[in-house]
Amino acid sequence: MEVLLAAAAALAGLVFCVTASDRTRLATAAFLAVPQVFAGPLGALSLPLSQCWVILMAVCWLVERKGVPLGDPVMRAVFLFAAVNGAAIAWSPDPMVGILEVARITSFAFLYLYAVRVEREDPRGVRGVLRVVLAWALVAAALVWAFRLSPAAETAFLRSPLASLVAGPDAMAAFWGESANNVTDPAKAGGFFINANVASMFLGVATFACLLLLAEERRRRHVAAALVIWSATFATGSKTAAALALLLPVAVRGVHVLGRPTARWFLPQALLFAGAVLWLLPDLLARFVPSYAEASAHSLDSRAPMWEAAVQMFKQHWALGLGHGGWARTMELYAQFGIEVLPPHNLFIAAWAATGLAGVAALAAFALVVLHLLVTTVLRATGSPLGRTAAFALGAWVWVLVHGMGDNTAVYGEAKSMTLLALVLGVVTARRSAVAAAAATAPTTAPTSSAGRSPTRTRRTATT
Repeated sequence: MEVLLAAAAALAGLVFCVTASDRTRLATAAFLAVPQVFAGPLGALSLPLSQCWVILMAVCWLVERKGVPLGDPVMRAVFLFAAVNGAAIAWSPDPMVGILEVARITSFAFLYLYAVRVEREDPRGVRGVLRVVLAWALVAAALVWAFRLSPAAETAFLRSPLASLVAGPDAMAAFWGESANNVTDPAKAGGFFINANVASMFLGVATFACLLLLAEERRRRHVAAALVIWSATFATGSKTAAALALLLPVAVRGVHVLGRPTARWFLPQALLFAGAVLWLLPDLLARFVPSYAEASAHSLDSRAPMWEAAVQMFKQHWALGLGHGGWARTMELYAQFGIEVLPPHNLFIAAWAATGLAGVAALAAFALVVLHLLVTTVLRATGSPLGRTAAFALGAWVWVLVHGMGDNTAVYGEAKSMTLLALVLGVVTARRSAVAAAAATAPTTAPTSSAGRSPTRTRRTATT
């Protein structure tokens, strides 16, 4: 009976996707982005409904022959990264892990494609889709605050069927088994997430998405939403998020201001000041916020043995890495030395472990291509709506990259934050294209005659 219901639901979803507009498809993906919905046979396979829906979107895109613009640098970088991950399946001890990772990377690519297309067709289209995800982000922020103030409420949520629906039955079985996550700490809270650090990253990306909407629409409710979501990043208890929540908005504003021609003379002084802050920050934290400094040191100390083990693995498998699923199996050999069996907690180490040096190169290319796109847009469009939009998209992208250097997340963040990143990047790309097209079709200044007067001016003189 369950299989028949799943088949009927799949057929209904297929019909709906085929008949829906691009904007409706994207809005549905946004609605499913945060709850994910692990249900029925799909839940048993650790495959959320959100992932299945994006796969349907991709199939519809290809069947409708809308084309895949490989001239777009972001698309080239994403597909290169996906291809490298796909190739690594050949030597992976757990091929299914690789297949799921390729599916997630490809999903990011098609979400980005849909965002670009919807934005080009209707500049207000993606804003409505963003509001759907940000509504979930507000719910997530409220849950984080509630669970931080009442750990008992979080325990009740984690023991309820709802937790399995949004996190997956396998994840919750492992959570109550031998892989309890950090939300069991009363000083941390995750809301929809069972990992407080990943929750904080999602909330950080959502904060910048709210600011992007504020730049577009100038409505007070976006300010309130951004403040609520931003405050919840601290309530998660994530130390990385606390630092990023304080520093990144200032840094993004600095990039935006320094992009102005009148302010570029200040760049050397700004770099010197930033360097001094980074140099003195550890001592200042140890003196004025000792608990934060101690907790940060403890987190780094817990990761250091794992990263040292990664160095030893690299010496033995430097070219091809360990393959998808190879990290977990190899780390079990190091458990006898007292090293905790955890994921790499660094996106570059994770890329090497799964795909080797080629994966590290593809990951770096992907990250740098997007950074170049956003930074150049901010600098060239300073003071314009496009410049402000790109600045906030830059904040979201940098948050994910920095967070990924010390936590178990990917270059696209994770499943819940992926949609937000794809939407904000799609908006920037579509706006850049629109501005470039407008500049190309703009009328040029009338040519002047040898006497320095325009033809129009000459005709008026003759008539007079």
